Amino acid sequence: MKAPPQGRVLWRRDVGELRSGGGLRRRGDDLYLLGPASLTCLEARSNTERWVYSADQLQDVDRHHDTVYVLRDSLFEPELYALGATTGRKVWTSPHPPHNPVRRATTPRPAFNAGADALEGSEGTFVLAGDVLCFLTYAPYDSLEARRGAWGRHWRAYGYDARTREALWYHEGTAAGVIGVDQAGGRIAVAASADPEGVRSDDHYARRDPLVVLRAKDGKVERTVRGGARYPRAHPGARGTACYASRTAIRAVDLATGRVRWTRRTDSATTVTPLPTRGMLLATTSEGLGAYAASSGRPRWRRDDVRELTGADGSLLTAGGHVYVSGPEPGTSSGEPGPWLHALDVRTGRTAWAVPSDTLTSVQAATAAADVVHLYAEQTVVAIAPPERA
Repeated sequence: MKAPPQGRVLWRRDVGELRSGGGLRRRGDDLYLLGPASLTCLEARSNTERWVYSADQLQDVDRHHDTVYVLRDSLFEPELYALGATTGRKVWTSPHPPHNPVRRATTPRPAFNAGADALEGSEGTFVLAGDVLCFLTYAPYDSLEARRGAWGRHWRAYGYDARTREALWYHEGTAAGVIGVDQAGGRIAVAASADPEGVRSDDHYARRDPLVVLRAKDGKVERTVRGGARYPRAHPGARGTACYASRTAIRAVDLATGRVRWTRRTDSATTVTPLPTRGMLLATTSEGLGAYAASSGRPRWRRDDVRELTGADGSLLTAGGHVYVSGPEPGTSSGEPGPWLHALDVRTGRTAWAVPSDTLTSVQAATAAADVVHLYAEQTVVAIAPPERA
């Protein structure tokens, strides 16, 4: 059998410590390196450094047009910073929520005996819904100790215009922690739970917890889906199919209705692609990596000689109709994954191209686009490109 074309290493860069899992984020031509005390913006293909922003306790990053949003875990409550995308200079910081003018104008102060600042949670997350930036704050409820320390704090959502950074709306939820969030079709769906057993991966995860669907334009509650926290992508603004995995099953869920379309039983924990790619849903189990038709759940192919790579959201690494995995040198049959990056065609499971890389045995973060894959391991980022076209 003819060996597949070989990819090429574009560059290597020593970067120091990055956040495990979420340390790499690709947006357009830019690659963001998120460390514990700095955010570095590189040109993704050339390795040219555009800027560095220094701050401690950085948690997450995303970009909207000419603004880069950075989540920071400060001493008392999470903060959201806005940086200029071309300069990395800070141009805005999220107002402390109790002093938000939108809240004072539209929402009465809750009748709590504690001071307003005590109502704020210590955790935060954010999501971009079109031109609306939604910043969520909450206290963790993921253990008995955390629940006692939460003191009944409510989760909160703050809407800002992502273009002008003007405050738009405020919503206060229930005494619970945020365990999932999604945006689609002009809606923001917030999965909240006060379950002291926390984030579980079995079939009972979030079974009783609600999904609160807010309208992105004004923050009004459009619907509360009972038991909907299990499938935060399934809400009135969503369409298509999503894949959810537990220790016992893979489920394909119709996003418009929340109904399970099909189920495949498994005897081990799995990692999946949350949304179909080229009509396929992919999942890894103890038997290897396999593909299922998104419409029916029918198995299409399986590989037992490769090992998964995951992106910042913990799902399988995919881009451009390929799923990226580590595997043996093409043409060998060692039975064990090796130090080669394989780009598998999601429709057939065959290796479209491959390249050797000594970083694959210890990858801590990865991101992929059709033109380049970035891997972070042992404090080094490696950029790998597909073969040049003849």
